Amino acid sequence: VVGDLHRERGVDLRLGTGVEALHGDAGGRASWARLTDGTTVEADVVLVGIGVTPNTAWLEGSGLDLGDGVVCDETCLAGPGVVAAGDVARWPHPQFGGGDPIRIEQCDNAQVQGAHAARTLLADLAGGRGQPFAPVPWFWSDQYDRKIQVVGRTSADCDVEVVAGSIEARKFVALYGCGGRLVAALGMNMPAQVVRWRQVLVDGGVPWADALAVAAA
Repeated sequence: VVGDLHRERGVDLRLGTGVEALHGDAGGRASWARLTDGTTVEADVVLVGIGVTPNTAWLEGSGLDLGDGVVCDETCLAGPGVVAAGDVARWPHPQFGGGDPIRIEQCDNAQVQGAHAARTLLADLAGGRGQPFAPVPWFWSDQYDRKIQVVGRTSADCDVEVVAGSIEARKFVALYGCGGRLVAALGMNMPAQVVRWRQVLVDGGVPWADALAVAAA
């Protein structure tokens, strides 16, 4: 659906291939790229997206658990007097992840988790214990005249059901179920519906069958 939005506006999407080489003129300005499928693409400007990994090298030898980030307990405590927040923090979320530590790479989470980690640190320094950090992840993206919103945490093995609107109209809400429970909702140009399902997840979620029944009511 999103791909079609871009293609209709003249964007040439090349999927399932990568960039093998970049070529430039004598002044060092990019002029074309060779792809791994053997084709070439002319280019005046090249934007390179290479992904990111948690930068924890400076913490080697600290005694902290550094597995794909800084591993914390459910309160964001990584060790005595040490907390972590933001993209680098991995912690067991009581609602998502199936008990395994997860990282949430979204700006809203970084802001909220930073404040929560500060409260945890103050509690730890006072000899107490912080509260579990259990946010409902959410993000949005405006693509042309379409607003795409996601609440919760999706995965490739989820069941997916469109429960409002239609994909053909590019105005819909889809629910995601994993492990017999509602885990996420995705909406395109239906913000009020997404807010409704976000509150359901904030309240702890519901069994998958119940979510479908509520959507159909």
